[in-house]
Amino acid sequence: MNYDRDSVLKDMRNYIVEVTFTKADGSNRLMRCTLDPKYLPKTYLEEQDREQKFHEENPDIITAWDLHNGGWRSFKISSVQYLQIIDGDY
Repeated sequence: MNYDRDSVLKDMRNYIVEVTFTKADGSNRLMRCTLDPKYLPKTYLEEQDREQKFHEENPDIITAWDLHNGGWRSFKISSVQYLQIIDGDY
């Protein structure tokens, strides 16, 4: 299934999203992630413009905050196998 990058970014900026994607090494990864400021580190407010610029300059890649590992992770939009909005907290 192909996912629309802009729709995925919009969902991530408003919700927690569970995404399954294929990593560069061929293995699959399940990640709960978000770009919703209420779940991001306080420094994100200072970095928000950089995040938006990164996504403008890199149309094939999405970078998001991994809620379980507490860090920034990225994946290619073309590698997404499944995506679901999570209702409630992680």
